Parts: sequence; structure tokens; C-alpha cells
Amino acid sequence: MSQEINPLIERVGLSMWKVQRKIMSQMSLHKELGLTVPQFGLLHMIAQEKQARVVHLADKMEVKSSAVTVMLDRLELLGLIARVPDENDRRAVIVTITDKGQGVLEEAQRRSLLLLEEHLSILEPEELENFAHYYLLLEKQER
Repeated sequence: MSQEINPLIERVGLSMWKVQRKIMSQMSLHKELGLTVPQFGLLHMIAQEKQARVVHLADKMEVKSSAVTVMLDRLELLGLIARVPDENDRRAVIVTITDKGQGVLEEAQRRSLLLLEEHLSILEPEELENFAHYYLLLEKQER
């Protein structure tokens, strides 16, 4: 016995997917900064971790270490991250964000927020408040 899905839920889901795709495609603003969206995400993780191991970053991104290594090569080439051997484990590498990387990350975050603000500008202040409230509730459920 299958449960019927509310048509409104179906429409909202499709709309959310379309809007998210549009926003992600416009994130090419980062290309001006030399970053792809995944590289931006990786740089953000490195900044949060302060000193991250490649294996840990791969786990968080749910990809293989080799995929992260390729992205790190590009970020290092751009001077946005630095890799140093782990003093406690000679096989491991510690990744840190450089000052240049921090500046690029901050600019990319600023641009992302401006883009999101542009998309959400169709909402009245009260609607935006409700929208934020709903998303925060959904986020709590995911934890």
C-alpha cells in the first residue's frame, strides 16, 4: 500500500530543486576568483578546520582522497592553501589556508551571500523571517 504524496509538496520540491540549480549555476562568480564550487567548499572546510588532514577532508566531502588531492593541487598552485608533513605521522599531510586563501574565501562568501540576497529579495521582511524559521527547523531535523 503506497502513501499518496501531497501535490503541493511535490511542486515545492520541484521548485526548490530548480531554484537551487539556478543558484549553483550562478556561483560561477567564483570562477573570477579562480574557484569552482567544490573548491570553494573545500577551502571553506580547510578554513574551519584550521589544520586538516586529507583523509578527513575526503570523508567530509564524501569523496576519495585522490579527488581531494587533485583539488588541493589546484588550490596550492593558486597559493590559497599550504601543505606540510604531519609531525606525528610521516605518511600524513596537514593542510592549512594561507592569508591569500582567507581573502579569496571571504570574497567568495560575500559574493555568495549577495547572490542569495538577490534571489530572496522577492520576499517581504516577514516572509523572509518565516522562510528562515522554516529552514532552521528543517536543519535541526537533519542533525
